[in-house]
Amino acid sequence: MPAGRRDFWTDAAWLAVLMGWAAGYCLTAAARTGVTYDEPFYLTAGLDGWRAWGARPADDPPPGPGELPRRWAATSALHGVMPLPPVAVTAPVYAAEVRAGGRKLEAPLDHLRSARAVTLAWLALLLVAVLRLGRATGGPWAGRVAAGLVAADPNFLAHASLATTDIAAGASLLAFTWVVYAGRGGGWWGRVLLPGLWYGVAVLCKLSGMLYGGVILVALEVAWRFSSGGLSRPPGATLGTWARSALSATARSVLAAAAVIGVGLGVAAAACGVSDPGARPLAAVARAMPPTEALRPRYDELAARYDRVPYAAVALAFQGWHNAEGRPTFLNGTYYPNGVWYYFPAVVAMKTPLPVLLLGLAALLRPRAAANALALAAAGLLATLLTANLQIGVRLALPVMAVGYAAVAVAVCRGFPRWGPRAGLAAVAVTAAVSGWVWPHGLGYLNQLAGGPAAARARVTDSNLDWGQGLPDLAEWHRANGEPPIALWYFGTDPAARQPPFEPIPVEASGVRTAGEFRAAVGRRVLAVGATVVTLHPEATPAKKVALAHLLTLAPVARTPTFLIYDFRTPPPEQP
Repeated sequence: MPAGRRDFWTDAAWLAVLMGWAAGYCLTAAARTGVTYDEPFYLTAGLDGWRAWGARPADDPPPGPGELPRRWAATSALHGVMPLPPVAVTAPVYAAEVRAGGRKLEAPLDHLRSARAVTLAWLALLLVAVLRLGRATGGPWAGRVAAGLVAADPNFLAHASLATTDIAAGASLLAFTWVVYAGRGGGWWGRVLLPGLWYGVAVLCKLSGMLYGGVILVALEVAWRFSSGGLSRPPGATLGTWARSALSATARSVLAAAAVIGVGLGVAAAACGVSDPGARPLAAVARAMPPTEALRPRYDELAARYDRVPYAAVALAFQGWHNAEGRPTFLNGTYYPNGVWYYFPAVVAMKTPLPVLLLGLAALLRPRAAANALALAAAGLLATLLTANLQIGVRLALPVMAVGYAAVAVAVCRGFPRWGPRAGLAAVAVTAAVSGWVWPHGLGYLNQLAGGPAAARARVTDSNLDWGQGLPDLAEWHRANGEPPIALWYFGTDPAARQPPFEPIPVEASGVRTAGEFRAAVGRRVLAVGATVVTLHPEATPAKKVALAHLLTLAPVARTPTFLIYDFRTPPPEQP
């Protein structure tokens, strides 16, 4: 068999193995993972998008005066979310609605597992893109090792088990990176149009694709201009000749990059559509802002001035104010009300599996191989995250990790051609074993240098650990411990939180002023407190401050991966 065909079938077999492993992991983990905070909204937005194209459900009342028009991007755009991933994951849910006679489903979350399974298609795209990118940059084995590292990583597997947007965003960006790398120096189709289309898909998946895609485009263009000699001074050339040549190459690069971005933004804007006359979607965005938000007067002015607005611009406007100021975060035992600049490098370092870190350290022994174009792109992406104000989890850095894994695979396989591929495959196998060890709790994974998953509660929060998905584990503990009456202090949107055996207590709005009043509000019950409740906004209200201060005097009787459990059925011991 010719070498090219043999490589093709080897790659195909390798991808089949990786997808078989990932599908088995993700589908079984999805069955054990509760509803995350964002998933109910994604299902709502996606179903609204499908209904915008299809017939109005029989029980859907006609829109009233001033109601937002039925557009596939309307619901998601008003919350800063681009429409493609929500619409994709709700395809099987909408199909169930159609089979039910076109009537709205009473409980779309009953179909959450089928929605989560759609994310595997995005994961497949991610693996193909990483394999092709690594292959184009460092040869066949670099591509295979890169795809294996992504497929074995517990962070990617955890998010591929959910009906969210992060794997879709990473997959589209890696596909964009691949076509940009493959099309350098080519004609208009490979250099501008195809990258522009993928840039548009990346933006339709997540608005961060605008920034990430721009950084990737610039990094790969700069690396190509240097490697191809476009910015080098030829022997014997005068300074003026070299300067003119370098300026000409730079101008061509700038024009090509601008054309790619223009095509992509045009695709995204056209796909999302424009609001109908009288809709004024910017007014809805302004109403969602706190009255104290500094940008609110400006948004009110824009809402009054502009009637019809592209929905892509509406989503961008929402994200503009959402990211304008520092947002609170929790890192390594400390609460930061306005975030901390090194959040993402720290979280990526804690959540990258040790085999990948060791592979990266080995790659540094061959600096020329390590200084590849993908390493430059990954460094640029990580640098942009230093200024990110929305510090809510490593999921926002998954594209950085995917590009970084490909860079490491290229560096190892090029720098150590004899044993590099074997070391890479060994790292894939060990990382897969680590993922199996933490299954199905990949969201809370930390590597052993950071203390392992057991240390996650003291180091990270939100989607890094407790994204509201922990109710199945709490219910299992409840059944195994005599089914005591249980009160729930919880961050999340899972409908199970409002059903027996759980009874949520609104501590923040309770108005309790003393520890005794807090104990009276809990009653003679077991209290389960989510990790995110404890770590974020500790002084949101005086009542929460009192409640957390009292819990510090108590020892939890049990823990689940995301909950601390306290027994309030007996009086507390005398406190000094």
